[in-house]
Amino acid sequence: MYRIREVVTVVLTVLLVCGGLTGCACCRPRPKPFPETVMVEPVTAPPRPTPTPAPAPVVEPEPVVTPAPEPPPVPPAVVAAVEDLDQRYPNLFEFDRDKGMFQFRSDTTFDSGSTVVKPRARAALEKLAEILNNDQVRDRALTIVGHTDTDRVAKSATIATLRQLGKSADNQGLSEARAEAVAEVLRGGGIDAGRMTTRGVGQTQPIAENRTPEGKARNRRVTIYLATMDR
Repeated sequence: MYRIREVVTVVLTVLLVCGGLTGCACCRPRPKPFPETVMVEPVTAPPRPTPTPAPAPVVEPEPVVTPAPEPPPVPPAVVAAVEDLDQRYPNLFEFDRDKGMFQFRSDTTFDSGSTVVKPRARAALEKLAEILNNDQVRDRALTIVGHTDTDRVAKSATIATLRQLGKSADNQGLSEARAEAVAEVLRGGGIDAGRMTTRGVGQTQPIAENRTPEGKARNRRVTIYLATMDR
């Protein structure tokens, strides 16, 4: 009886020792499974847009301003003839020999609001045409420019005349009509129409204040410029 117990004790001891060394399957720690490998595609940043360079500022070349050539001097014989004409028709026009410019006063050349040259002014212009047909100045072109003051065109007769001539019924139209009337008289005196150019500038080029009657009278004028003709 005693020996059976002893044998059982030895067997149990062996089993306990073996079990402690190896452990039973139920008591062994289960290995942790390896985590699944997740393939993550690298995130590629979108390409940065290439900045467009700002266009270079366009530098416009400065215009070359060619000064107007000085008019050739008026020959002495012509100057003398013009001065004689001025004495015969005083207070009708002024002559600037350096600029080759004749300035006819509108108040002595036209009646108020009229586009018809007065008889005295017509006679002077016809004599001037003879002078300007002199061989020494026959190659000069004539630019005839009409000017007015700032008073608006109000007379019904003037408005009707300007409309009949195809002009605007204002100072611009009046200045154009008066320049053309002077050119017509010069043409009748023998000046070739191809030498003459006419234009009106209305009230845009005053030479005096328009606040006084004297200033307005100075601004009402027809100017004739002599210049070398383009060939």
